[in-house]
Amino acid sequence: MFINAGVYRLEEELYALLRERAKYNVPPLIDGPLAPLIASAVSRAHSPAVAYLGPERSFTWEAAASLYPHGTHVAYKTITEVFKAVEKGAVDYGVVPFINSLEGPVGETVDALATHDVKILAMGEMRITLCLAKRGTPRVVYTHPHAAAQARKIISALGAEVVYTASTSEAVRELERCQDCAVIASPKALEGYEKTCGVEDGESYTRFAVLSREGGPGGSRAALIFAVPNVAGALYKALGPIARRGINMTLIYSRPTKLSPWDYFFLVEVEAGAGVEEALEEMRLYTTVLKLAGRYNIITIAQPAAGPAR
Repeated sequence: MFINAGVYRLEEELYALLRERAKYNVPPLIDGPLAPLIASAVSRAHSPAVAYLGPERSFTWEAAASLYPHGTHVAYKTITEVFKAVEKGAVDYGVVPFINSLEGPVGETVDALATHDVKILAMGEMRITLCLAKRGTPRVVYTHPHAAAQARKIISALGAEVVYTASTSEAVRELERCQDCAVIASPKALEGYEKTCGVEDGESYTRFAVLSREGGPGGSRAALIFAVPNVAGALYKALGPIARRGINMTLIYSRPTKLSPWDYFFLVEVEAGAGVEEALEEMRLYTTVLKLAGRYNIITIAQPAAGPAR
Protein backbone atom coordinates (compact mmCIF):
# COMPACT_ATOMS: atom_id res chain seq x y z
CA MET A 1 0.00 0.00 0.00
CA PHE A 2 1.36 3.42 -0.98
CA ILE A 3 1.70 5.97 1.85
CA ASN A 4 2.23 9.63 1.05
CA ALA A 5 5.74 10.84 1.88
CA GLY A 6 4.15 13.65 3.89
CA VAL A 7 3.08 11.10 6.51
CA TYR A 8 6.71 10.12 7.12
CA ARG A 9 7.75 13.75 7.40
CA LEU A 10 4.96 14.36 9.88
CA GLU A 11 6.09 11.40 12.00
CA GLU A 12 9.68 12.65 11.92
CA GLU A 13 8.53 16.08 13.06
CA LEU A 14 6.47 14.56 15.86
CA TYR A 15 9.42 12.47 17.11
CA ALA A 16 11.69 15.51 16.92
CA LEU A 17 9.22 17.51 19.00
CA LEU A 18 8.95 14.68 21.53
CA ARG A 19 12.74 14.51 21.87
CA GLU A 20 12.84 18.27 22.38
CA ARG A 21 10.10 18.05 25.02
CA ALA A 22 12.03 15.30 26.83
CA LYS A 23 14.82 17.79 27.56
CA TYR A 24 12.55 19.40 30.17
CA ASN A 25 12.51 17.25 33.30
CA VAL A 26 8.88 17.74 34.32
CA PRO A 27 5.89 15.38 34.01
CA PRO A 28 3.22 15.92 31.33
CA LEU A 29 1.49 19.26 31.69
CA ILE A 30 -1.38 18.40 29.35
CA ASP A 31 -4.05 15.73 29.48
CA GLY A 32 -5.00 13.35 26.69
CA PRO A 33 -3.40 10.47 24.76
CA LEU A 34 -0.05 12.26 24.41
CA ALA A 35 0.46 12.43 28.18
CA PRO A 36 1.74 8.82 28.60
CA LEU A 37 4.15 9.28 25.68
CA ILE A 38 5.51 12.49 27.18
CA ALA A 39 5.83 10.87 30.62
CA SER A 40 7.74 7.94 29.17
CA ALA A 41 10.09 10.10 27.09
CA VAL A 42 10.85 12.53 29.93
CA SER A 43 11.45 9.91 32.61
CA ARG A 44 13.57 7.80 30.25
CA ALA A 45 15.75 10.81 29.44
CA HIS A 46 16.27 11.93 33.06
CA SER A 47 15.48 8.94 35.32
CA PRO A 48 14.44 11.30 38.14
CA ALA A 49 14.29 10.21 41.77
CA VAL A 50 10.64 10.23 42.80
CA ALA A 51 9.44 9.91 46.40
CA TYR A 52 6.00 8.47 47.02
CA LEU A 53 3.79 7.28 49.86
CA GLY A 54 4.62 3.58 49.95
CA PRO A 55 5.08 0.80 50.10
CA GLU A 56 5.13 -0.54 46.54
CA ARG A 57 1.74 -1.32 44.95
CA SER A 58 -0.06 1.40 46.88
CA PHE A 59 -2.33 3.70 44.86
CA THR A 60 0.31 6.44 45.15
CA TRP A 61 2.93 4.05 43.78
CA GLU A 62 0.67 3.43 40.77
CA ALA A 63 0.39 7.19 40.20
CA ALA A 64 4.15 7.72 40.53
CA ALA A 65 4.92 4.80 38.20
CA SER A 66 2.49 6.14 35.60
CA LEU A 67 3.83 9.70 35.70
CA TYR A 68 7.50 8.61 35.87
CA PRO A 69 7.63 5.11 34.33
CA HIS A 70 11.44 5.17 34.04
CA GLY A 71 12.16 7.07 37.24
CA THR A 72 13.77 5.76 40.41
CA HIS A 73 10.87 5.34 42.83
CA VAL A 74 11.63 5.78 46.52
CA ALA A 75 8.99 4.71 49.07
CA TYR A 76 8.40 6.71 52.25
CA LYS A 77 6.22 5.74 55.18
CA THR A 78 4.35 9.03 55.55
CA ILE A 79 3.22 11.94 53.41
CA THR A 80 5.23 14.35 55.56
CA GLU A 81 8.40 12.37 54.89
CA VAL A 82 7.80 12.74 51.15
CA PHE A 83 7.53 16.52 51.55
CA LYS A 84 10.74 16.62 53.58
CA ALA A 85 12.61 14.58 50.96
CA VAL A 86 11.55 17.00 48.20
CA GLU A 87 12.27 20.07 50.32
CA LYS A 88 15.80 18.87 51.21
CA GLY A 89 16.61 17.89 47.62
CA ALA A 90 16.97 14.19 48.45
CA VAL A 91 14.70 13.48 45.47
CA ASP A 92 13.64 15.40 42.37
CA TYR A 93 9.91 15.00 42.83
CA GLY A 94 7.30 13.68 45.23
CA VAL A 95 3.88 12.13 44.63
CA VAL A 96 1.23 12.20 47.38
CA PRO A 97 -2.56 11.82 47.55
CA PHE A 98 -4.25 15.22 47.52
CA ILE A 99 -8.01 14.79 47.40
CA ASN A 100 -10.62 12.07 46.91
CA SER A 101 -13.98 12.71 45.26
CA LEU A 102 -15.86 10.87 48.04
CA GLU A 103 -13.83 11.83 51.12
CA GLY A 104 -12.35 15.23 50.29
CA PRO A 105 -8.79 16.53 50.83
CA VAL A 106 -6.10 14.52 52.59
CA GLY A 107 -5.40 16.43 55.82
CA GLU A 108 -1.72 15.52 56.10
CA THR A 109 -1.05 16.70 52.54
CA VAL A 110 -2.78 20.04 53.17
CA ASP A 111 -0.87 20.54 56.43
CA ALA A 112 2.45 19.76 54.74
CA LEU A 113 1.70 22.15 51.87
CA ALA A 114 1.17 24.90 54.42
CA THR A 115 4.36 24.23 56.39
CA HIS A 116 6.97 23.13 53.80
CA ASP A 117 8.74 25.04 51.05
CA VAL A 118 7.34 22.78 48.33
CA LYS A 119 4.86 23.42 45.51
CA ILE A 120 2.47 21.44 43.34
CA LEU A 121 3.86 20.95 39.84
CA ALA A 122 1.10 18.79 38.36
CA MET A 123 -1.96 16.81 39.44
CA GLY A 124 -2.77 13.28 38.33
CA GLU A 125 -6.34 11.98 38.60
CA MET A 126 -7.00 8.25 38.91
CA ARG A 127 -10.26 6.28 39.08
CA ILE A 128 -10.08 4.30 42.31
CA THR A 129 -11.22 0.69 42.40
CA LEU A 130 -11.20 -1.09 45.75
CA CYS A 131 -11.12 -4.84 46.20
CA LEU A 132 -11.94 -7.11 49.14
CA ALA A 133 -9.94 -10.26 49.91
CA LYS A 134 -10.68 -12.38 52.96
CA ARG A 135 -9.66 -15.47 54.89
CA GLY A 136 -12.20 -17.42 56.88
CA THR A 137 -14.99 -15.40 58.50
CA PRO A 138 -13.51 -11.91 58.91
CA ARG A 139 -13.50 -10.45 62.40
CA VAL A 140 -10.97 -7.76 61.41
CA VAL A 141 -10.61 -5.67 58.23
CA TYR A 142 -7.19 -4.17 57.47
CA THR A 143 -7.09 -1.08 55.26
CA HIS A 144 -6.09 2.58 55.00
CA PRO A 145 -8.45 5.13 56.64
CA HIS A 146 -9.39 6.73 53.29
CA ALA A 147 -10.13 3.34 51.75
CA ALA A 148 -12.28 2.42 54.75
CA ALA A 149 -14.22 5.67 54.38
CA GLN A 150 -14.88 4.85 50.71
CA ALA A 151 -16.10 1.31 51.47
CA ARG A 152 -18.37 1.78 54.49
CA LYS A 153 -21.19 -0.40 53.10
CA ILE A 154 -19.11 -3.56 52.65
CA ILE A 155 -17.40 -3.06 56.02
CA SER A 156 -20.80 -2.68 57.69
CA ALA A 157 -22.04 -5.84 55.97
CA LEU A 158 -19.03 -7.78 57.26
CA GLY A 159 -19.61 -6.54 60.81
CA ALA A 160 -15.87 -6.64 61.42
CA GLU A 161 -13.53 -4.35 63.35
CA VAL A 162 -11.45 -2.02 61.17
CA VAL A 163 -7.71 -1.82 61.79
CA TYR A 164 -6.01 1.04 59.97
CA THR A 165 -2.69 0.68 58.16
CA ALA A 166 -0.36 3.29 56.63
CA SER A 167 -1.39 2.26 53.11
CA THR A 168 -3.59 -0.31 51.37
CA SER A 169 -0.55 -2.23 50.14
CA GLU A 170 0.71 -2.49 53.73
CA ALA A 171 -2.68 -3.92 54.69
CA VAL A 172 -2.17 -6.76 52.22
CA ARG A 173 0.84 -7.95 54.22
CA GLU A 174 -1.54 -8.76 57.07
CA LEU A 175 -3.45 -11.18 54.86
CA GLU A 176 -0.51 -13.58 54.79
CA ARG A 177 -0.35 -13.99 58.57
CA CYS A 178 -3.89 -13.48 59.88
CA GLN A 179 -6.85 -15.79 60.40
CA ASP A 180 -10.49 -14.76 60.00
CA CYS A 181 -9.57 -11.40 58.51
CA ALA A 182 -10.15 -9.29 55.40
CA VAL A 183 -8.28 -6.64 53.48
CA ILE A 184 -9.51 -3.75 51.34
CA ALA A 185 -6.89 -2.62 48.84
CA SER A 186 -6.22 -1.88 45.18
CA PRO A 187 -6.45 -4.53 42.45
CA LYS A 188 -2.70 -4.22 41.94
CA ALA A 189 -1.90 -4.69 45.62
CA LEU A 190 -4.12 -7.80 45.70
CA GLU A 191 -2.79 -9.20 42.44
CA GLY A 192 -2.76 -12.99 42.67
CA TYR A 193 -5.33 -13.16 45.49
CA GLU A 194 -8.94 -14.25 45.18
CA LYS A 195 -10.90 -11.02 45.56
CA THR A 196 -14.08 -9.08 44.88
CA CYS A 197 -13.50 -5.71 43.24
CA GLY A 198 -15.69 -2.64 43.00
CA VAL A 199 -16.57 -2.60 46.72
CA GLU A 200 -16.27 1.20 47.00
CA ASP A 201 -19.53 2.96 47.92
CA GLY A 202 -19.69 4.98 44.68
CA GLU A 203 -17.67 6.22 41.74
CA SER A 204 -14.39 7.34 43.29
CA TYR A 205 -11.46 9.38 41.99
CA THR A 206 -8.29 10.47 43.74
CA ARG A 207 -6.01 13.28 42.64
CA PHE A 208 -2.31 12.89 43.36
CA ALA A 209 -0.13 15.97 43.67
CA VAL A 210 3.29 15.99 42.02
CA LEU A 211 5.60 18.04 44.24
CA SER A 212 8.76 19.97 43.46
CA ARG A 213 10.78 22.72 45.10
CA GLU A 214 10.21 25.26 42.32
CA GLY A 215 6.73 24.41 41.10
CA GLY A 216 5.64 24.75 37.49
CA PRO A 217 5.40 27.59 34.96
CA GLY A 218 1.62 27.66 34.94
CA GLY A 219 -1.54 25.66 34.48
CA SER A 220 -5.31 25.79 34.48
CA ARG A 221 -5.58 25.53 38.30
CA ALA A 222 -3.93 27.34 41.22
CA ALA A 223 -3.85 26.28 44.88
CA LEU A 224 -3.77 28.99 47.56
CA ILE A 225 -3.24 28.60 51.30
CA PHE A 226 -4.08 31.52 53.56
CA ALA A 227 -5.14 32.60 57.04
CA VAL A 228 -7.29 35.55 58.06
CA PRO A 229 -7.74 37.59 61.25
CA ASN A 230 -10.30 36.21 63.70
CA VAL A 231 -12.82 39.00 63.13
CA ALA A 232 -16.28 39.17 61.59
CA GLY A 233 -16.27 39.16 57.78
CA ALA A 234 -12.57 38.34 57.44
CA LEU A 235 -13.05 35.34 55.14
CA TYR A 236 -15.61 37.25 53.06
CA LYS A 237 -13.11 40.06 52.51
CA ALA A 238 -10.26 37.69 51.70
CA LEU A 239 -12.29 35.92 49.00
CA GLY A 240 -13.70 39.17 47.60
CA PRO A 241 -10.82 39.75 45.13
CA ILE A 242 -11.50 36.32 43.60
CA ALA A 243 -15.25 36.87 43.33
CA ARG A 244 -14.99 40.40 41.90
CA ARG A 245 -12.85 39.14 39.02
CA GLY A 246 -15.23 36.31 38.20
CA ILE A 247 -12.64 33.63 39.00
CA ASN A 248 -14.22 30.24 39.58
CA MET A 249 -13.33 28.61 42.90
CA THR A 250 -13.30 24.80 42.58
CA LEU A 251 -12.40 23.94 46.20
CA ILE A 252 -12.35 25.50 49.65
CA TYR A 253 -11.26 23.60 52.74
CA SER A 254 -10.38 24.67 56.28
CA ARG A 255 -7.76 23.05 58.52
CA PRO A 256 -6.74 23.75 62.13
CA THR A 257 -3.37 25.51 62.24
CA LYS A 258 -2.45 23.53 65.41
CA LEU A 259 -0.79 26.70 66.69
CA SER A 260 -3.69 27.57 69.00
CA PRO A 261 -7.18 26.15 69.62
CA TRP A 262 -9.84 27.06 67.03
CA ASP A 263 -7.31 28.75 64.77
CA TYR A 264 -7.66 27.79 61.08
CA PHE A 265 -6.09 28.26 57.67
CA PHE A 266 -7.83 27.75 54.33
CA LEU A 267 -6.95 25.86 51.16
CA VAL A 268 -8.57 27.22 48.01
CA GLU A 269 -8.28 25.95 44.45
CA VAL A 270 -9.25 28.30 41.61
CA GLU A 271 -9.32 28.20 37.85
CA ALA A 272 -6.13 30.08 37.01
CA GLY A 273 -7.24 32.37 34.20
CA ALA A 274 -6.84 36.09 33.71
CA GLY A 275 -6.86 38.18 36.86
CA VAL A 276 -5.43 35.57 39.27
CA GLU A 277 -2.20 37.47 39.92
CA GLU A 278 -4.10 40.70 40.59
CA ALA A 279 -6.47 38.84 42.91
CA LEU A 280 -3.53 37.43 44.87
CA GLU A 281 -2.01 40.87 45.37
CA GLU A 282 -5.31 42.25 46.64
CA MET A 283 -5.87 39.23 48.91
CA ARG A 284 -2.65 40.11 50.75
CA LEU A 285 -4.46 43.15 52.14
CA TYR A 286 -6.97 40.92 53.95
CA THR A 287 -4.88 37.88 54.97
CA THR A 288 -2.28 37.30 57.66
CA VAL A 289 -0.60 34.54 55.62
CA LEU A 290 -0.91 33.85 51.89
CA LYS A 291 0.95 31.19 49.92
CA LEU A 292 0.62 30.21 46.27
CA ALA A 293 0.99 26.44 46.67
CA GLY A 294 1.26 25.77 42.94
CA ARG A 295 -0.13 26.24 39.44
CA TYR A 296 -0.84 23.03 37.58
CA ASN A 297 -2.93 21.03 35.14
CA ILE A 298 -4.87 17.86 35.90
CA ILE A 299 -3.72 14.75 34.02
CA THR A 300 -5.75 11.54 33.72
CA ILE A 301 -3.96 8.45 35.04
CA ALA A 302 -5.18 5.00 34.04
CA GLN A 303 -5.15 2.54 36.95
CA PRO A 304 -3.19 -0.57 35.84
CA ALA A 305 -5.16 -3.74 35.44
CA ALA A 306 -4.68 -6.46 38.02
CA GLY A 307 -3.31 -9.87 37.15
CA PRO A 308 -5.31 -13.10 37.49
CA ALA A 309 -6.57 -14.14 40.91
CA ARG A 310 -5.26 -17.25 42.51
